[in-house]
Amino acid sequence: MDESKIPAADEIIRQKIVELLFNDPTIDSGKIHVEVTNGEALLKGHIDTEAEKQRSEEMARSIEGVKNVVNHLHIDVGLAHALSSLAAHIQGDIIKGDDDDTNKI
Repeated sequence: MDESKIPAADEIIRQKIVELLFNDPTIDSGKIHVEVTNGEALLKGHIDTEAEKQRSEEMARSIEGVKNVVNHLHIDVGLAHALSSLAAHIQGDIIKGDDDDTNKI
């Protein structure tokens, strides 16, 4: 068998995923634990947003040798979630208010 086609060892894959997550400024990688077994990456931990969860999974899938990703990241419903929900609500009210003003003209 050609050695260049042998999949990378699980630890090398794990290190590549951790490094990729660490270097992404949109992800708090300190909250994510990565395990790799037979090319299957398991992401565990607590994060702040759905976007962060999806991005983490996409990044893990992008690593050569990853056969599957199991995403067990949980979104914390804490301060970050509350603030982003409030901001979205306020923005929606502002946009709705702008539309209402246009209709009055």
